[in-house]
Amino acid sequence: MPKGLPTASELIEHRKVKFFSIDTDIIQSLGYKFEDGALLALHLQRPKWIAICLTEVVQREVMNHRMEPISQALNDLGSALNKVKRLCSHELKVSEREIKEAKLEDVLREKFENEFAEFVKRLDGVVLKLDGADLARRMFDKYFSLQAPFESRKEKKSEFPDAAALLILEDFAREKNSHGIIISKDSGWLNFSNQSDFLYCVRSLEEFVALFESKSESADKVKEKVKNSLLDKTSDVYSQLENVIARHLGNASWRMGDIYSSYNLRVEGEVNAVNVEDSHFNHDEVGLWFVEHDPSLCTVELNISVEVSLDVNVEFYQYDTIDHDEFNVGSVEVQRSVEVDVEVFLICKGQLLDDPMEEWSIDFGVSGGDCTVDVGDVQPKFDSDYDD
Repeated sequence: MPKGLPTASELIEHRKVKFFSIDTDIIQSLGYKFEDGALLALHLQRPKWIAICLTEVVQREVMNHRMEPISQALNDLGSALNKVKRLCSHELKVSEREIKEAKLEDVLREKFENEFAEFVKRLDGVVLKLDGADLARRMFDKYFSLQAPFESRKEKKSEFPDAAALLILEDFAREKNSHGIIISKDSGWLNFSNQSDFLYCVRSLEEFVALFESKSESADKVKEKVKNSLLDKTSDVYSQLENVIARHLGNASWRMGDIYSSYNLRVEGEVNAVNVEDSHFNHDEVGLWFVEHDPSLCTVELNISVEVSLDVNVEFYQYDTIDHDEFNVGSVEVQRSVEVDVEVFLICKGQLLDDPMEEWSIDFGVSGGDCTVDVGDVQPKFDSDYDD
């Protein structure tokens, strides 16, 4: 690739870099939140002349990842209804056929497609189609010669979607006589860019937007105002920030990490309640981007460490070797404390250099996907009837 990362001269003066692209893994790690947090703030952080170019490969992968749990949940719902009907003596008013006729899957697919399209439009971008001169032949050339992205994986065949996406992006840059920045955690993308004359590669969205962060006396002055307001836990801004974080964590999907029972029972856990106990922000890691160098509009990035108390309901299941089925043997509710890192974005408007932060107009956004809690060893509480 062009050596290292693009210089300020290449980015701003010569404007050689004309586009950027994001791999599916980055979008997935941000919870597919195209209308909030980092993916929303992106259009105010990047220069206007750098547009997004996503590939049809990424578009399809994102849609498949988002629709898979939806399809599974609807299938489970239909199966559950049929089971309830078998157990009931009266006719249910809702049938599996009515669920299908409601076309919930189609409605949600259209919603997700519209969110993706709006995201691309907001960044003045395009979706590059799966075509190109000799695309299939060039993919197989790289496959058989063990070139990136095929060189480091045992299951090399799974890299064909990446190979197609990367070749399409390189063709686009070559055709436009420009450079592009690709964003991916995948080593195959990095290795491919190392062999390219047209593509840079960064490993995270944070690394990408850091290339355009405002570095000036005005930026330092605004940052100082933000720090002072948030260090005062009695300020209105801090109160708003707490509410935004509490709402985000309350609505987040909490995954069970380490959870088990030494009673040799299968366990399932679910978070029932989320309470924010305290929060701290690292004032040395405040990022700021003036929008097109306009001192009345900026994006601020904060990294917040949040202490959270969780109520977790744990269900215990025993396997019946005679009936070859599981049955529930009880449940308990336990409390666990965890610390999570939350990335918050503030879109600030007003006389930022002259007025206090409390007088700015501020929109809050939060990044991030799922959260994880390690519950550990949990013991059932059998009642006296069970013990007898």
